[in-house]
Amino acid sequence: MSTQPLIANELLAFIQHAIDTMDEVSILQICKSNFKEEDISSGKKLLFQCLGKLDEMPARRRDGTEKSVQDIITLLKVTDPDDVPAFVAKDLHKLPPVTFDHVDVTRLLKDIISLKTSLAEVQSKLMSSENTIGELRAELLALRNTVVVSGSPTLCTDDANICRGAANASVSSFESAKAQASPRAGAAVSHSAERLASPAQATTRVSTSTPKRAYAAIAAKGGKQTQQGEKPHADLHQEVPKKNQNDKEGFTLVERRKKRKPTCRNQCGTALTGHNHLLRPAVPATLLYVSRLHDSTKVEEIVEFIKIKAKLHLKVEQLHSQHRVDFKSFVVRVPTEHLSTLMKEEFWPRGVVYRRFRGRLPDTARHTTPSLRVT
Repeated sequence: MSTQPLIANELLAFIQHAIDTMDEVSILQICKSNFKEEDISSGKKLLFQCLGKLDEMPARRRDGTEKSVQDIITLLKVTDPDDVPAFVAKDLHKLPPVTFDHVDVTRLLKDIISLKTSLAEVQSKLMSSENTIGELRAELLALRNTVVVSGSPTLCTDDANICRGAANASVSSFESAKAQASPRAGAAVSHSAERLASPAQATTRVSTSTPKRAYAAIAAKGGKQTQQGEKPHADLHQEVPKKNQNDKEGFTLVERRKKRKPTCRNQCGTALTGHNHLLRPAVPATLLYVSRLHDSTKVEEIVEFIKIKAKLHLKVEQLHSQHRVDFKSFVVRVPTEHLSTLMKEEFWPRGVVYRRFRGRLPDTARHTTPSLRVT
């Protein structure tokens, strides 16, 4: 919204209002036929003066009415609307009417035809999208029906061997296996036959094949012999009384199952250690990275510095950079129990960078001659 003050000028008010809705040819015709040359010149000068571009105003000597209106339209288009002041009409009778004499009818017809074409394209796209949505809905409904049918329970859920064809085995194979088996094996076979007896009876409702009926008869016959002799393992488990975990109020006590300890976990010894003992544990060490030291610094100087300040004799190794730098870097092997001492800011001089070493030290053993292995 413009914050400029209101300025009364009928020509500029009309052009400012009509520039967004009418073409330039129509505006030129209306202004040329309804405003005088003095009004157009004064309006042009007023516009350039309000925008601070009076020095850039072109001068029109011969019949500058049409070109002056064109200059006004061009300046309004290239200027930010917020910078243009609001022009109003003081005398409303000076505002020209917009009639069909000033409108290009052929252009209106072209615009109407273009709108009709665009509307037809939108309608065709809408029809195609509706057809696509209908096809997708039909496919989704078919998939739902397929899932419902495939998810229904089958008769082969009790034992996987029956579904894989074990129920179609011949009668002679079961009889020969039963005759050659030991008593315990016979008990196990009869027990499995008891489990398969009920699925075999259920399948006879669907299919009346002879091998399935014969197998069911053999399973039932073997079950009777098992009951007279040795009891199967399932019956032995059933004889063990279960502990009632319900309390007086009828609630069941739920105990969390204890996790089994890993059999291959590491264990640590607790015997005394020292210099007088035969075995001594290795001291855990941590690598410390020390950098931004002077180019003349040596390994011996680092060792001596740590020995003076921390009373520790540590191993120091210099790192060689692949790029050319004006400082040196070192790696210090620090016992883990003394790491906190070397990680303090007041331990190292100002400007020295230190942290835990990340990565791997360069392996020089792979570039040397391999040692002989003694067997």
